[in-house]
Amino acid sequence: MINTTHSPLVSVIIPTYNRCYSLHDTIEAAINQTYKNIEIIIVDDGSTDDTKNVISAFGSKIVYVKKEHTGQADTRNVGLQFAKGEIIAPLDSDDIWHDQYLEKSIAYMVEHKLDMFFSNWEHNLYNNYHVNIFPNFSNNTNIPDKGFYSFDYIEFRKLLLIDSIAPSSGLIIKKSSIPFGWNAQVNIGDDWVLQLEMIFKNLNCRVGFTNEVFWKKNRDKTNISDGREGITFRKLHIKDLNLILNNFNLYLDNREREIINLKVIQNKILITYLLLRKGSIGIEMKQLAIHIIKEPQLFFIALRKGVQKEITRKKHQLTIAKN
Repeated sequence: MINTTHSPLVSVIIPTYNRCYSLHDTIEAAINQTYKNIEIIIVDDGSTDDTKNVISAFGSKIVYVKKEHTGQADTRNVGLQFAKGEIIAPLDSDDIWHDQYLEKSIAYMVEHKLDMFFSNWEHNLYNNYHVNIFPNFSNNTNIPDKGFYSFDYIEFRKLLLIDSIAPSSGLIIKKSSIPFGWNAQVNIGDDWVLQLEMIFKNLNCRVGFTNEVFWKKNRDKTNISDGREGITFRKLHIKDLNLILNNFNLYLDNREREIINLKVIQNKILITYLLLRKGSIGIEMKQLAIHIIKEPQLFFIALRKGVQKEITRKKHQLTIAKN
């Protein structure tokens, strides 16, 4: 499947922090790839568990970098500094690639001259396995169940602004297409912000996708976006959304700013709801009242879309439970 005339070096970047219990299987999945022109870079973000011994067992098969604990985005950037490949393949230290993940992904990258490619995945949510579903893709009948799909630039830009759809472990990136790296100021979705920056700063950015499952995503309470209590997570997400509005203001049109603002309001609604359940009152409740007074239409749109999203999520969970 690979174009033998051009099999680019792929730099696999694995950031890790206190995940010795899952790291071994992740490394093995990278080593066992059928695509062999790779380098594996593991950046240890100041782990205090048995991470070093797990990594040492693999010897010269990997590049090991140890650093002080500064967070996930900064850790990815250190890996990027060491990367020699023209293709970057991030891999979280608790996720597992299928053996042909890189072979198939790189073949699509090379054939279609892509800046970015991502594939579907299988969730392992607390030992409950299911194939990921993209609700925002449901209206696009052009996306096949198998094989390659090339996004139109405007189509992908709109989808990406609505939601983060390409987790880091399923993302393949052309190194020269990365503007600066991962933003260390981002609290939750540093991979999402990187993709937004790539799209905003390259109007010819080529993005490909396959609905085929190429990897497995594991989630537990140590995940950066899953291991935080609901209110804390939402507050951090609001900070990230405001960062997007500030950093990319010149690249956003009015409709796109409204999409991000709707997400901010939706998160404030959820925080208010969670606080009321606890019998508490927070600053978000006051901010929400201001939104209702100043921007009633935007508030009710955010509320409607938030409810619709929650209904879709519940239906999805019900489908998984039935299966």
